Amino acid sequence: MKNAVFSVSSLTRYIKQVFDNDLNLQSILIKGEISNFTNHRSGHWYFTLKDAKSKISCVMFASYASKCQILLKEGMQVIVSASVSMYEPHGSCQLFVTKVQIDGLGDLYLQYEQLKQTLQKEGLFAKEHKKPLPLYPLDIAIVSAKEGAALQDMLTTIARRWPLANVQIYPSLVQGIHASKCIIETLQQVESNHHEVVLLARGGGAIEDLWCFNDEALARFIYQMETVIVTGVGHETDTTLVDYVSDARAPTPTAAAELITPDIYEVLEYQNRLKAQLIRNIKTILQRHQVTLQPLCSHRFFKNPLLYVQQERLRLAMQSKSLFQMETMHHQKKYQLQKYAHQLSHIAKVHIEEDRQKLQQLFMDMNLKMEQIKMHAKHTMKEHVALLDAYSPLKILHRGYSIAYKDKKIIASIHDVEQEDEIRIRLQDGAIRATIKEKEELSYGKEDTI
Repeated sequence: MKNAVFSVSSLTRYIKQVFDNDLNLQSILIKGEISNFTNHRSGHWYFTLKDAKSKISCVMFASYASKCQILLKEGMQVIVSASVSMYEPHGSCQLFVTKVQIDGLGDLYLQYEQLKQTLQKEGLFAKEHKKPLPLYPLDIAIVSAKEGAALQDMLTTIARRWPLANVQIYPSLVQGIHASKCIIETLQQVESNHHEVVLLARGGGAIEDLWCFNDEALARFIYQMETVIVTGVGHETDTTLVDYVSDARAPTPTAAAELITPDIYEVLEYQNRLKAQLIRNIKTILQRHQVTLQPLCSHRFFKNPLLYVQQERLRLAMQSKSLFQMETMHHQKKYQLQKYAHQLSHIAKVHIEEDRQKLQQLFMDMNLKMEQIKMHAKHTMKEHVALLDAYSPLKILHRGYSIAYKDKKIIASIHDVEQEDEIRIRLQDGAIRATIKEKEELSYGKEDTI
């Protein structure tokens, strides 16, 4: 946008857009002195708001001026609620005023705005916390002044729109320095009685009269209430902190009574429509089921229900007969089984006795056979012992013979030894060691001379 060339109208339009899009300039409080006040025949108010150093043009349209309860005068110190904008034809910045308050409440307004921002940041105004209004409340509590047109208007409205509801009135102070504390105590009583919905309301008045509804303690108590609460404080342009924290806000007490109550004639009309719709639905369902039921009613089982069970009765009779036959057969088989068991027991005893006798005889025969084998073995062993004794080398030694060994081997030939070999000679009463000095070989046919 650098070095761009603007026309005057495009520049004023751009400045207006900047002002209109700046949220900080759309709802502000400005303190100043009234000058050049004009009450135009159209109902609009034009004036200048100034202080010691600056001034700014203001306009208050007829829709807001008609609701202002202050008669503006030249030199009056006021606080205005306004938004900043640009009046393009004149290229001038001006304020569009919605409310005007005497400057004596300036500090209160600043405190109000600060408290409002604090509660909003804490989430006391959040929509998700607000409880839904009951559709058809039958137990309504009203917290308002004991006497006043607002209370009568609410009672008249509820009686006209929803006469079925039981309305209980809780009188309370609704203005003055002790009003907020009195309202809290009254709401505590309302909360303990568990009404469906409570209506907190009062008629219009000066801002000073409504200031008790901006009390922080009252706002926090309403926020934590379990009972649904609807507020209708002052006129449509009056908005207090209790309106922000309540579950619903109406512009006037009468509007609040209308908000929490349905119109009984509309409810009756709605019920009649539902009734008619329900009757139509029931008729449709009946017709549909009649179409299904008609062929069933003509079925032979419906004409003679016993036919339905006749086949089952026959089957049951056959099964009973079969069961009786099986029971008889069971008894017969049981008797026959007992008979066979008795016979088997007797036969088993006979066979066991016969086998026992045979086993005893076999045992005796085995013992006799073993004795015979034992005696034969002893006789044979004696013969073998005598024969071994006769052929024993030791017997030969007793007759003057000897046995020669070399390295624990019997020398059977002169070729088994060499000269100078040491040998061992076994005699009948001991052994001697000798050295081979000479070998002499015997020729066949010669006899050895001893």
